[in-house]
Amino acid sequence: MEQPGGSQVDRAALLGAALAAVVALTFGGQGPWEWLASIAGVVLLAVLAAFFHLPAPGEAPHRRQLVAVSGVAALAAALVVATPLQLFLSEVTPIGDRCRASGVVAAAALRAQDLGGLSGPVLDEAAAEAGTTAEGECLGAATNRWLWVPAAGFAVVMFGVGMRRSAGRPAADDG
Repeated sequence: MEQPGGSQVDRAALLGAALAAVVALTFGGQGPWEWLASIAGVVLLAVLAAFFHLPAPGEAPHRRQLVAVSGVAALAAALVVATPLQLFLSEVTPIGDRCRASGVVAAAALRAQDLGGLSGPVLDEAAAEAGTTAEGECLGAATNRWLWVPAAGFAVVMFGVGMRRSAGRPAADDG
């Protein structure tokens, strides 16, 4: 839809991308993050790129529109970075050690229970699954606590690029 000043946004695409990102973040944020969430985020950013064009240099920006698109793009960017951030937290920070310890404790707790004669391979598999689940939930929760940082940064950068272009200064990607 053509807006005054030449900036374009398809409101249905923007609302659809926002809804998809919110649903993915809400339901994906339970347990460990998977690579499919990152792929979904890339697809949502591609939809935004296809239906939104930054103001041309010197064009008056539509700040509300730019804020909305920046916010939706930030939600999609959070999906993109969720799994890599989770891997970073798991491998480089003490959070990973704490989450692995949670998994070990959950597995040991299951093995210590009287499970009505269950033992051997069945109990070992159940304990391993309980440990993996506890570790994944711990890592997912830790990742969710930090996702706002890259999302907010992405929103600020995107808004800044739009405002800079509208002021007639070339954005960093304009060469």
